[in-house]
Amino acid sequence: MRKGWIVVALVVIAAGSTSLWAGGEAAAAVDGKALYAKKCATCHGADGVAKPMAKGSANLNDAAWQKAATDDAIADVIVHGKNKMPKSASLTPEEVKALVAYVRTLK
Repeated sequence: MRKGWIVVALVVIAAGSTSLWAGGEAAAAVDGKALYAKKCATCHGADGVAKPMAKGSANLNDAAWQKAATDDAIADVIVHGKNKMPKSASLTPEEVKALVAYVRTLK
């Protein structure tokens, strides 16, 4: 009888740790939209249309720009900056990836 309870306890623990792990991953996911709103929209606009302070930069929602720009190129500009855009070396790789993914949603 005692052996049965041990097996049940181990199954419950294993199931609980699996759901905790999955929840931890979800919690660790970076919200690209929120990060964009906080870090990028001031110059690039909420809709990806460059504001006057970003004059000369591409509109991120432009179909031709979206087609021509690679994810790596977008990430490089985010991290290292370009022209008026300052570098954002303090962003984590996960944040950069989330920003690139969000920029791709701008249409």
